[in-house]
Amino acid sequence: MHKGIATVSISGVLSDKLEAIAAAGFDGIELFDNDLISSPLSPTEIRTRCADLGLSIDLFQPVRDVEGVPPDRFDAVLHRLRTKLRVMAELGTQTLLACSTVAEDAVDDPALRAEQLHRVGRLAADHGVTVAYEALAWGRHVNRVGQAWQAVVHADHPAVTLAVDTFHILSRGDDGSALAAVPGDRIGFLQVADAPLLDMNVLEWSRHFRCFPGQGTLDVTGVVAATLEAGYRGPLSLEVFSDVVREADAAVTARDAMRSLVFLEDQLAQVVTEQVASPVAAAPPPARRTDVAFLELAAPPGDPVATDLLCGLGFALHGRHRAKPVTWWRNGDAHVVLNERPGPGGVHGTALGVVAPPVHAVAARAEALLWPAVATTRGDHESALPGISSPSGWHVFVSDGPDGDDHWQDDFEVVGDELPGGLLGLDHVGVSVPADRLNEEVGFLRMLFDLRPGPVEEFIEPHGRLRSRALRPRSGDLRFVLNVEDGQGATPRTGLNQVALRCTDVVAAVDGLRAAGIPLMCVPDNYYVDLDARFDLDPALLELLRGHGLLYDRLGEGELLHAYTPVLDTGFYVELLERRGGYDGYGSAGTHVRLAAQNATASVIGT
Repeated sequence: MHKGIATVSISGVLSDKLEAIAAAGFDGIELFDNDLISSPLSPTEIRTRCADLGLSIDLFQPVRDVEGVPPDRFDAVLHRLRTKLRVMAELGTQTLLACSTVAEDAVDDPALRAEQLHRVGRLAADHGVTVAYEALAWGRHVNRVGQAWQAVVHADHPAVTLAVDTFHILSRGDDGSALAAVPGDRIGFLQVADAPLLDMNVLEWSRHFRCFPGQGTLDVTGVVAATLEAGYRGPLSLEVFSDVVREADAAVTARDAMRSLVFLEDQLAQVVTEQVASPVAAAPPPARRTDVAFLELAAPPGDPVATDLLCGLGFALHGRHRAKPVTWWRNGDAHVVLNERPGPGGVHGTALGVVAPPVHAVAARAEALLWPAVATTRGDHESALPGISSPSGWHVFVSDGPDGDDHWQDDFEVVGDELPGGLLGLDHVGVSVPADRLNEEVGFLRMLFDLRPGPVEEFIEPHGRLRSRALRPRSGDLRFVLNVEDGQGATPRTGLNQVALRCTDVVAAVDGLRAAGIPLMCVPDNYYVDLDARFDLDPALLELLRGHGLLYDRLGEGELLHAYTPVLDTGFYVELLERRGGYDGYGSAGTHVRLAAQNATASVIGT
């Protein structure tokens, strides 16, 4: 498959964009007119530079408002078009993108639209150029792909073809079935973008929130598959407008973009017919089930904060690594691996172990999707535990199940026979990510482990806002909550900074913490007055919550009782939670209370 990307999807000046695009392995570009206009390079020099970098110029994007134009102004359209066609000859490209008209005074006359598109096609053909006509989702009179196709049919010129853009199709509520009547040889170009599902003005949605395939929630694969099924065999090109790509490093964005196309190929290989499958390739499939194995914490040797916290949480030393300064701590079905590392840093989360057999297939999938491996050393008799680095720097280590050859627990010598109990396991982990890495982090978890992203939630905090997005697999107990903190003076430490431990009895768990001298986050009494107003709780339950500093939520018949430790200097903290009656959320209703309390409370663990 010929992989391309629009220059508008990369930050920087044109020469820098071309370098980054070529380095990421793309085959071609869509040249955005603004990038050309602002470049000191002539069109001929740009053509030469692209050829030197191994890039074709697949599309030129200069033309808007070429149909539905009041007749007395159409000569100006043709003049503009002639000028741009001469530029295209210098660039050496033969495909021109023409977007549907957005002008307020556009004429809604199908006959006039057909006549003007025919004349545009005739002029383009005289210069050896094909026009790909695109329905902008906010077009004045043509804003859906079916309308654009009818305009192409009525224009009745072989040089006027249809442009397919996944965002414009999906954002208007259409899907791949909208292309059912379109022959593949009448599709002139295919542009691809994903996006989170947002309820907002479609123009603002398009300009600020598009993302690469695998990072949003739109059915990009379905539209691309329908385009291939129709017979299209041209370039597959990314066109992403967003605040993130305008600010991010060009090389990082280009690499992320290429990764998204590899992932899209993998998805396409699962759904297209055998006849169409030849242009695409599949990576090894994701594991059928993904479960949490352990949380890895790092701390300087002899640091009492880590052991005090673990002991206070009811964990006991359960094993020592056979070759490394690593200990295994356990409480029931919750496992923590403590890695003693010299140097500063304090207690912080560094990695998550997951059970996702077979481990070598997961490692091969990560390599195929361009996710970097963790550089590790393994002894002759140690488990493979392949590691993959996330975009924000924390690691995932992949283990077989207990009956497999590469089970993480086999690397430890068990210490003692006593098995402490009380915890049901690691319920979920929280990861703090920079705003410009949120989409990439979603892509990492979705592409590698097939986690399903939930909606974006926003919460007010004392100096700004917190944006959260939860992800979980189709099968298994692995859960992530990704958090982005924005605001004045916000300097969050990024990485794996929260673990939620699931209890059979959260009241007993917090009593145990306090008895061990571990404080819990203070909850204001106003919160409990509000709980009474919202839920009309039984007075005994309300007093239980107040007396133990617990937060509470209820959804249907399900209830959540949970509490938090203060935040350590490293940004790490622990949540204890008890789910009742099938409660499946994360206590979002109390998040603003937690954020305010954590902002006001200094860490005193281990002092």
